[in-house]
Amino acid sequence: MKLERFKEKDNKRIGIIVFTIICILLVCGAVLYRTFAIFEVKTNQNMINGEVQSMGDLRFMVYVEGELQKDMPNKESEYSLDTSKSYCEDITDSSKKSHINWNQEKWSIEIKDIGTTKTKCYLYFDKLYVDSILNGAIPDLGNELVAITFNEENGHAVKANLTSEWYNYSTQKWANAVILRRKEDYAAGEVIPEENIESYFVWIPRYEYEIWNGEEETNRFTAVEENLGEIPDATQNEKLNKQQSINIKFVNKNVPIVTGSTKDSWLTHPAFVSFDCNGFWVGKFETGYNQNDDVQNLNTNGWTTKKAEKDTIASDRVIIKSNVYSWRGIRVANAFYTSYNYKRELDSHMMKNMEWGALAYLTNSKYGRCNGNCTEVRINNSSSFVTGSSAVKEPHKGYDNYNTDTGTNELHADIDGVVVNYENLLSVISSTTNNYYGVYDTAGGAWEYVMGVMVDEHGKPASGRNDLYNSNFIGTLTCPTCDERSKEEWIKEDNGMEWPDTRYYDIYNYDTTTWKFQRGHLGDATKEMGPFYTINTTRYVSEWYSDDAFFVGNGVPWFVRGGVATYGVESGTTAFAWATGATSAVDSFRIVLTP
Repeated sequence: MKLERFKEKDNKRIGIIVFTIICILLVCGAVLYRTFAIFEVKTNQNMINGEVQSMGDLRFMVYVEGELQKDMPNKESEYSLDTSKSYCEDITDSSKKSHINWNQEKWSIEIKDIGTTKTKCYLYFDKLYVDSILNGAIPDLGNELVAITFNEENGHAVKANLTSEWYNYSTQKWANAVILRRKEDYAAGEVIPEENIESYFVWIPRYEYEIWNGEEETNRFTAVEENLGEIPDATQNEKLNKQQSINIKFVNKNVPIVTGSTKDSWLTHPAFVSFDCNGFWVGKFETGYNQNDDVQNLNTNGWTTKKAEKDTIASDRVIIKSNVYSWRGIRVANAFYTSYNYKRELDSHMMKNMEWGALAYLTNSKYGRCNGNCTEVRINNSSSFVTGSSAVKEPHKGYDNYNTDTGTNELHADIDGVVVNYENLLSVISSTTNNYYGVYDTAGGAWEYVMGVMVDEHGKPASGRNDLYNSNFIGTLTCPTCDERSKEEWIKEDNGMEWPDTRYYDIYNYDTTTWKFQRGHLGDATKEMGPFYTINTTRYVSEWYSDDAFFVGNGVPWFVRGGVATYGVESGTTAFAWATGATSAVDSFRIVLTP
């Protein structure tokens, strides 16, 4: 009996000891797994949010800047998954590897093609790539924008790796992003199918610029200064090509604003001040019109340039891509509210005149087309207004003398008729950076309405010219008796649209003339482009690339920018002219995002 009791007690002791050892091993094992960030997951296709989860047959090893860690970095950190390094493999057969997708906004991974056996994943987190020259004015992708780079042979969009160089302003490689039609994850380095891209955007970082033509100089430009005769004359070419590289310094919005107004002083560009932003995304192309009954369908078969003329508010029709027809024939108010309602969460709106100026100045800096000698953006000479197109040759002439018989300015015949589309590498000459990373259609294509308008004599923004030609905003008609026609030809207007908040448009002082350039604002690429000259007494041009220069005035209170396909040398990124605000087959618009 005693022996049996002893054995029973001994067995209990042994059981306790074994149980203790097992517990210790389990605890130690748990600590080991935690320390080395080895976690198990149950499913073959798992999304991980926030902290790394532990379930099933999938194990994770998390590295941050090359060091093994026990936790995944959180979304608020300055890290992102480097998908070029990260991978999963079959524990029993390392040759079997699985593909990893990463969603920065959702802070999640998707692991594809996982077999039924145990799999180990190696997740490498590195710091997000930042171009230090921007001084904090870095691209803000918000919730919908997907960062891209380009296939430099054909301009096709490639999903960017956020931990490696996907933009570099010192090498004229501006940041680009797309908005997708369907929310799908693509791997870094993967070509994004064109049929799933709804719109392209380019980042314009916040900056200060050195004023080269200050208020004391521009105030004297109360009239054009002299009659030059024909443009091709050598002396005139010299006078009409005095463009220069604009000195720019990138800054973030926490840097105090500088407010210079005299030559050689510095000014924080007003386009960024009005939205208190680190930069804005500008549509890479003129806005296009989706002509399909099913707007989810991006197939362009059967589209025509005429069908892209629509005077309506239709944000679901917006498409900002190459090789589509520019949306024209739309009044300014309808263009504005189409833009405004496009992506409200990204503060979408129609481009302002001041924002056009910010783009034009960046283009004419060492970060754009003035890296060494300044070269002009080549015109889009597509007579059917196909976005992203380019003239093969630089035009040498613009409009001819005024023809009193026809009441028009005649077009010279030497404008090159050969057009290449965006996918042809030759088209990059029409980009603001002379490569696929810039903005297109800023010279030629269609004129682009911008939100820049003259006020009436009482300081209220004008709607337009008269009942027939106006923006559809509620406001003064600056020439109500002009263009008198029969009653049958007059359009019965509705009550008109309300004006948006004042930060969405720029205003200009009232005047009856279209050559009082001193009414322009520093930064908007109008009066600073002077001096201005006449061509055969009928056309005004600036000394910057001899671009068209007509200021807003009585009856024509709205600005348009960039010129049109048929204007030849007078079209350009610094070109500006007046318009009524009404529909026109040659007037389009552009969308801006300020997330």
